[in-house]
Amino acid sequence: KPATPATPVESASAEAGCNVTVSKPWIDQESPVRRYTAEASILGPSCAQGVAVLVIRQREGTPIYTWVGQVDYLFGLRDAADPAAMKAALLEWIDQGDEPEKTGTLPAWEETEGQPKRAEFPFMPTEGTDKATWDQLKKDNLEMFCFPQGMESSNCAVLRPGEDGVPPSMEEIGLQLFPG
Repeated sequence: KPATPATPVESASAEAGCNVTVSKPWIDQESPVRRYTAEASILGPSCAQGVAVLVIRQREGTPIYTWVGQVDYLFGLRDAADPAAMKAALLEWIDQGDEPEKTGTLPAWEETEGQPKRAEFPFMPTEGTDKATWDQLKKDNLEMFCFPQGMESSNCAVLRPGEDGVPPSMEEIGLQLFPG
């Protein structure tokens, strides 16, 4: 018996889906020229069933950081019910203000999660971080990009400048718990 051709599957209309993309400058300096853009997208059959994608790009468009999470678990995005609301929520989600936060403003090691003098809403450094690494991070005063990565915390990644032919890169340094 000859093979039966596949039956096309009907897909939801564009209005029923939640495919939204926004971008916003993160660092935009003229001298020296340093331009980085934050781009956020939601892809899904509905906003509640969407996947959030965050990409930080260098000035020529090369991605240097990516992160993905389910919308249903993200503070600030979970309640956006339609593409218009999601667009506004995404712009707020990636907004870093006028000046990037810097690692020099991180709490002292003694106030981080697991330490005797931890703060009420501590910063939780990534696994394997020790006091010497933490102190160097604070001393280096690197730009940070922090964004809600769940319902109770923000994820922070730092921009490491490229030197001697090594391109710039970003790495996650930990989570900051939300108050409340």
